[in-house]
Amino acid sequence: MVKIINEVPHPSIIKEVLCRNCGCTLSYTPNDVVQSRHFDYGGGSDLIYHIVCPKCTYKVSVSKF
Repeated sequence: MVKIINEVPHPSIIKEVLCRNCGCTLSYTPNDVVQSRHFDYGGGSDLIYHIVCPKCTYKVSVSKF
């Protein structure tokens, strides 16, 4: 049985990134990361991982955990 000891994320999994659109420093956890597929003009595709800045709604690229 899984038991919750503390609902606050452990500091070891919290990452920080700078929003290049508005300059805010953002902290995020793996649950905040969204995966999307980007298609280039040649028909190829790549998986992109990002979070959405809560201030300006810019998609900030992050690395996969």
